Amino acid sequence: MILTYMAQVIRISFMRRLIPGILIAIFVFVVSSAYGFVVGPDGRPYAEPVSYVVVIDAGHGGDDSGAMGRGGSQEKAVNLAVALKVAESLRKHQDIKVLMTRSDDTFVPLHDRAVFANNNNAAVFISIHSNAATSKKANGIETFFLSVDATDDEARDLAVIENAVVTPDVAATLPRNDDIDIKDILYDLTRTEAHHESSVLAESVQGSLCAALGKENRGVKQAPFAVLSGAMMPAALVEIGFISNAAEEKRLLSAKEQAKIADSITKGILDFKKTTSRGWRIVNKTARKD
Repeated sequence: MILTYMAQVIRISFMRRLIPGILIAIFVFVVSSAYGFVVGPDGRPYAEPVSYVVVIDAGHGGDDSGAMGRGGSQEKAVNLAVALKVAESLRKHQDIKVLMTRSDDTFVPLHDRAVFANNNNAAVFISIHSNAATSKKANGIETFFLSVDATDDEARDLAVIENAVVTPDVAATLPRNDDIDIKDILYDLTRTEAHHESSVLAESVQGSLCAALGKENRGVKQAPFAVLSGAMMPAALVEIGFISNAAEEKRLLSAKEQAKIADSITKGILDFKKTTSRGWRIVNKTARKD
């Protein structure tokens, strides 16, 4: 529509020899393009939403129930409930397009989740999980981004658990400490903008969750999570609480708390969006279809 309007302005300007009119039209076009506006029939600019694709991944699903709560709850159900609420919250923003790797109790291979985000030119990929530990007292929130080396033993062990459903062919592509080629690849990855922004995304989501929920801040960590491997955009995996802790399990099953968690994750994504080229740039320019 903006091109049609421009053509009309230029035609009239030539007919009336209004060179300044042409210059003004060009100026309006450049400014409106840069700032996400188009010009209406009345000559007044109005906002045109810029698509910013966010892929929300509900961890586990189908035959893969994930961790089990002490009260019998299943992680896959908690993850999906929160993920659906995050999607609902994000869709209130007209400039954001939300896609989900699963929206029901379906099993989706870990590798396919990142590929789905890549193929849809996602700007952000967030995988939502509920934590578990042998200790009944373990609690709090932590957020991860991809790295060949885990931050600590707990992070490494958690990645092993979360990667347990990976098929052998995909497992062969995951980062291993004894694989120098993978190390070299991930070393190059750490120098890319997407990887740097993954750490920023993780910090933003972690900070938002801890500020809103007042739960123990277990920090932002790194680990070789299969679900994040291959993502070509800022990607993070958030553990929203310990389903193995009776008190936290009860909190995670509360619809009110789930909504609060979802709003906090949404805020973290929106805050991150503001820090990256005004939120317009899509990091993944060349989606892979492998």
